[in-house]
Amino acid sequence: MTITSTISPALKFGLQFLGFWPGVSYSTIYWSSFMSSMLIVQYFQYLYVFDHLKMSELSNLVDSLVVTLDYSLSFLKLASLWLHRRVLHKILADMDNDWRECINIEQHLYLMTIKANISHFFSNALLSFNVIVATLYLLGDYVIRFVFVTEKYNDTVRQLPIKIQFPFDIQQSPIFEFTAVTVFIHTMLQLWTIAIVNGLIFTLVLHVSGQIDIICEEFKNISKNILFYGSSVPFGMLIERHNKVISFSDNIEQLFSFIALMQVVWNTLVICCLGFVFIISIYNGAGVFMLMKTVLAYLAITTEAFLICFVGEYLSHKGKLITSATYETLWYNMSSNQCKIIMLIMMRSQKRLAITAGNMLYMSFETFTSIMKASASYVSVLIAMY
Repeated sequence: MTITSTISPALKFGLQFLGFWPGVSYSTIYWSSFMSSMLIVQYFQYLYVFDHLKMSELSNLVDSLVVTLDYSLSFLKLASLWLHRRVLHKILADMDNDWRECINIEQHLYLMTIKANISHFFSNALLSFNVIVATLYLLGDYVIRFVFVTEKYNDTVRQLPIKIQFPFDIQQSPIFEFTAVTVFIHTMLQLWTIAIVNGLIFTLVLHVSGQIDIICEEFKNISKNILFYGSSVPFGMLIERHNKVISFSDNIEQLFSFIALMQVVWNTLVICCLGFVFIISIYNGAGVFMLMKTVLAYLAITTEAFLICFVGEYLSHKGKLITSATYETLWYNMSSNQCKIIMLIMMRSQKRLAITAGNMLYMSFETFTSIMKASASYVSVLIAMY
């Protein structure tokens, strides 16, 4: 089967479900319905948080904040994407145009197919990873209660998959069963949307990196033509592609700048909370089951923070390749006018292709290190308070 898009079918379905895919009927209804349900769940989550806002229940409070803050982050992400949906639609249209242009050139199609295969594999792996980790995390409390029910837990009080407080009694059947299943499904959908957003940013960066690879390959072809035939091809196509790459990168930055900022702030807090829960779990009676639950959640959140920092670093690295590819052409065998064009391309490629957190800091490995350091510092403060 020939691949004709960098976006995987699973990612496309997710964007259609959330109402972000262009041309989807009733997209506003899809988005507003899901966002309204998130607001309702958030209200009851924060009811639980404020009700347990006590130093004597600090461990339980921090555990509840993990999912609550994750919900809030997802809500802000989806709201930001909706506000910038026209930018997303333009990006998707540009991606279709790029594929139509390369479909008739074998070398270009080969380079884009490699990126598309990586994108499809990663999107599917990310969705599967989030579903598995979310299932284990949400069912972790039930496993702990089942193992330690006779020692630590009151079996008459049944717990929902997440820490949430309703203003009515849910302990009676079948109200409890219906509420538990509804909360579980909704939480899984929320975690699924996180995978959709993360898969989207990774896919877009892979697509633009494929276009950069095409530009670098064309510079190599120019050198071959000069070396073997003593002539060079016009630079018009390369300049046009370079302009498209810069415009595409600017659109990615506009689309994800606020999301990256929220990612840095929220993930720092969530990693801090998980680190605190992990430390406390070492000393309580839940043992290995609570530790496994916390480690899985910590791994998922850390992976999410690493992902957006990785794509920012990767995009910056690929942008620098254009400068290298331009300089490595046989420019000294070109005419003076062509050398001037080469210089202009090199000067313009000095502009860093990057994703920033609210135009304040670049998403890179250095930023990821800062997040981990800040989280470790907050954990130490919480432990001292506890």
